[in-house]
Amino acid sequence: MKLRFAPRARNDIDDIHEYIAERNKRAATAVVRQIRLTCVLLARYPRLGRETDMPEVKVFPTSRYPYLIYHRITEQEIIIIHVRDGRRDTPKSGELGT
Repeated sequence: MKLRFAPRARNDIDDIHEYIAERNKRAATAVVRQIRLTCVLLARYPRLGRETDMPEVKVFPTSRYPYLIYHRITEQEIIIIHVRDGRRDTPKSGELGT
């Protein structure tokens, strides 16, 4: 299945990297690598993840790190719409463009 990152998700990943890199560049690279590997896993196995309160939006956690990947599945692609620290409050529908 094709994998696509929405602009919001790309910005989220850049922001996560920038924030962690201020403290530890190697850790920032490792976290972003794990986020991207998790996205590839979702593209390979699109049924992974759990439903959310938002229509057609699923969420799946990264391993080792507290990040959640919010995504939508179409017939041809999986769209990563948001990456968020799981320790934060759950996003509202408007935050994800739903």
